[in-house]
Amino acid sequence: MRKTNRLLAGIAIAAASIGGTVATAATASAERGESGCFSYSYEPGTFTTTVYYHNRCGVTRKLTIYRQSNSPCNDDKIELYVDGGAKGDEVVRCGDITQVIGE
Repeated sequence: MRKTNRLLAGIAIAAASIGGTVATAATASAERGESGCFSYSYEPGTFTTTVYYHNRCGVTRKLTIYRQSNSPCNDDKIELYVDGGAKGDEVVRCGDITQVIGE
């Protein structure tokens, strides 16, 4: 019985360390950048991608998120007006993000 418990504990520890490695590897592929008043980040997805942003200026500014032009969605860009100092996120459907531009 003791050998079984030790074996299960060893497996659990190994699984936890592998899980931590996988989680670290997934976040390493995130795109991060700054444009104008904005800092942003996103991890490219297949069907949707969530773009996280922060307007570091004190006034409302425009953030434009561009997708590939051959996207199955009808629009190739999303324009957001973000209050000064605000943080938020935008879920982008259909396709890869090609560029994020803040003004």
